[in-house]
Amino acid sequence: MEVRIWDVKLLDGDKQEEMELVKTIDELEMNKDLEFGGFIVIDGKAYRHCMYNREKDLLCVEPVELNEHGEEIEYDDFTCSYCGSKEHDESELSDEGETECGSCGSELEYERVITVEYNVRPKKCAPVTKV
Repeated sequence: MEVRIWDVKLLDGDKQEEMELVKTIDELEMNKDLEFGGFIVIDGKAYRHCMYNREKDLLCVEPVELNEHGEEIEYDDFTCSYCGSKEHDESELSDEGETECGSCGSELEYERVITVEYNVRPKKCAPVTKV
């Protein structure tokens, strides 16, 4: 199996072989040794699975900062605590529940937190008496 860095521009015209080669791994077989939809660590670097071409035995990946243990994190955006990917459809989720990361497939539990802020601008000062 060839592992290459995902480049969407090289999908047109079937140019996947032009994507940067990470490594050729002959001892891994998709759906036997490796389940699509997760991560692969090669030479200490973590990658997220993006696409698999069965005919060419080609796994396209994207580098990520993997946190295998995940931690509760607080962000302004809905961010996966495993791969750091931002969920762009978070407004469609209920106020709390469970979901799967759209990028890496990890299971996540979430809670929507709503805060209220005010922007205050001066309009007119009250009368000032100077003595």
